[in-house]
Amino acid sequence: MDKSSKISIKINGEEKAFEEGAVTSHEQEKKDEEFGWVLPTPDGLGKKVIVLDDVKKKKKIKPVQKIKEKKKITFFTKKSPSKSIIISIIGASLIGLCFGFVFLGIFKQSKPDALSPTKNSVSVSGTTTTQVQMKILAVKFDLAQVGMYKSIESAKKNVKEVSTNGLTPVIYEKNDNYFVVIALSGKDSTFLTDEVKKKLKSTYLKEETVGGQEYKGPKQSVDMYKAEVETFNFMLSYLTDQNFNNEKQLEQISSTILILSNQKDYIKNKQLLKGLKHLQNIEKIMSSSSKQNLTKVTQSVQYDLLSLFKILKEQKNTLTN
Repeated sequence: MDKSSKISIKINGEEKAFEEGAVTSHEQEKKDEEFGWVLPTPDGLGKKVIVLDDVKKKKKIKPVQKIKEKKKITFFTKKSPSKSIIISIIGASLIGLCFGFVFLGIFKQSKPDALSPTKNSVSVSGTTTTQVQMKILAVKFDLAQVGMYKSIESAKKNVKEVSTNGLTPVIYEKNDNYFVVIALSGKDSTFLTDEVKKKLKSTYLKEETVGGQEYKGPKQSVDMYKAEVETFNFMLSYLTDQNFNNEKQLEQISSTILILSNQKDYIKNKQLLKGLKHLQNIEKIMSSSSKQNLTKVTQSVQYDLLSLFKILKEQKNTLTN
């Protein structure tokens, strides 16, 4: 081929002059930037071939996300002395708590009466914190008195003098005065006039009363006081010609004392507990008096009757524990 001949080449649809073996630097740069393979088409125009490496460069490569690892609690993964101590303490506490509930259940079963009162105890049951106010019936009876003093020392001196006659006087206080008494009986009894007045002619017989007013305080104390006053009156009615050795009445007295005795664990009032003790003593003497006469039995219960009267008389309107 002649070197002077020219070759006409179309690149991207444009005709370019080309000389064999001649390549300029400007053309080389343009060739590097724009040149691509051209495929023939029916209309004579060429289509540029897309290079795969260029496509890969245009795609955005997503950064690899690092998966966060959950931190493990070293307390449960590593062995340490503190861990063993804490686990031991928790275990010992749970075991102790279980044993506590077991022993509590055994204790409740061993003391059913203290935790669940019987049906007979309803009349004087209640909580110590519940405050109530109640009218107590008045019990009237006859009382043999030998002295009244302004000081307790003078009253005690009189007690020693009277005791030489075989009597057992009791001192009770009322309105800042001290009274020395030696016997009492119900209104239907002739014991004071027939027996006591004969032994000590200077004895003064008078009517006395317990109860008969409003009393307030813890429910158990008020109920117990009411029950003791009523039982005291019931016993006085027994010590008469009409009711002495009456089996039905004696049975009723014994039943009442049993009910009150079942309530002693609920009462914190020391005076009322002493009163219950005197009631029990009187009931015991009455129950074993079938072979004794009325005068003998009445004389035997005088000290407990007087002591019970003293307790009931000196109880204030507010029955605090």
